[in-house]
Amino acid sequence: MKNVMFAVIVLLALWLFLPRFGINASFVIANAIEWSTKFILPWVALYWGIRLVKALEKVNEFPSNRHHSE
Repeated sequence: MKNVMFAVIVLLALWLFLPRFGINASFVIANAIEWSTKFILPWVALYWGIRLVKALEKVNEFPSNRHHSE
């Protein structure tokens, strides 16, 4: 929840202060969200997918080891 509040505050600050420098805040924020979902989100999903596969392999490893040692 703390991270969400921080993100909202940062977006609000960008929305308020970028127009003072002549930058269209709506365009910048929309493109930043589009860029992050296009390039960053797939890497995050891949990272967590790999962690899931490793965790499942670790869980399935123990019963198979006990079966082979008998």
